[in-house]
Amino acid sequence: LSAYDTLIIDEAHERSLNIDFLLGYLRQLLAKRPDLKVIVTSATLDAERFARHFGTPEKPAPVIEVSGRLYPIEMRYRPVERAEPPAGAPTPRQDNRGPDRDLYDALVDAVDEAHRSGPGDVLVFLPGEREIREAAEALRKAHHAAGTEVLALFARQSGADQARVFAPSKGRRVVLATNVAETSLTVPGIRYVVDTGLARLKRYSHRNKVEQLQIEKIAQSAARQRAGRCGRVSDGVCFRLYDEDDFNKRPEHTDPEILRSSLAGVILRMKSLKLGEVADFPFIDAPLPRMVADGYQLLAELGAVDEVEGAAAMSLTPIGRELARLPLDPKIGRMILAARDRGSLSEVLVIAA
Repeated sequence: LSAYDTLIIDEAHERSLNIDFLLGYLRQLLAKRPDLKVIVTSATLDAERFARHFGTPEKPAPVIEVSGRLYPIEMRYRPVERAEPPAGAPTPRQDNRGPDRDLYDALVDAVDEAHRSGPGDVLVFLPGEREIREAAEALRKAHHAAGTEVLALFARQSGADQARVFAPSKGRRVVLATNVAETSLTVPGIRYVVDTGLARLKRYSHRNKVEQLQIEKIAQSAARQRAGRCGRVSDGVCFRLYDEDDFNKRPEHTDPEILRSSLAGVILRMKSLKLGEVADFPFIDAPLPRMVADGYQLLAELGAVDEVEGAAAMSLTPIGRELARLPLDPKIGRMILAARDRGSLSEVLVIAA
């Protein structure tokens, strides 16, 4: 980095492994390079924590707040399970109310309400591809007005299908997206957001030794990020399919990836990049010692590190160096390397995929 005098780390609140590696590495580097300027930016950042990371408790790094060009956003809470009105109270608008009402009924009602509220496209946040397909089916069955186009947006789509979301449209659009539309890209023309409050999050269970991709409630910062998507072009409306009390009980920020991942891959990358030991690295959130031990144990079982007493003495084997070059879970990478050596690569690639 000697060729640069300033670095900007954007969307730092995502707290991916790459971002945490960068933040820790730069903190070490700043001790040697006082001339280097580091700017950490985000719309929904735990700013005080980052300021302490790059400074000291007595003298944290400066925090600069820049007001964004966001139009006013109205919040409307439309929980899936809605209580019946008390006796004698005026009956609200007709919708899919009742004991069998589910998430898709609430979603259809919110899209209807958005269409009645005025012109503009609708962006709906859903946990995954399957939920997107079911929501699209529910919207089509609801006989939406002619000229309404229902579009899907998720990471596994082809480039051509994703491009349709960004192409101009003459009619109204309802874009059904995963949290890829939360920060990674901006869908144009959005005036309404329907937030289901759910996302698929990867978590590693050190007891079961498996990574689970479960649907979980999103944190408050992610909910604010989603709401901000509808205030880019004009005044926006965000429909949350949960109540305000539920929102206030949610954690402030999403758990960083390093606290949700198997550390085998983290240790492998750190050793290959010569970043030192996990226990000594200045992570903003240090992983638990039992997770570090679990990571070393797995790497030893895979033959990626030398089995020497004491984790600090372990170094990468030739297999470990090869595994570090594969952008895969170490267990799957090890299967592929073994298949290559045993002449069964094409068969094992199918299983690995």
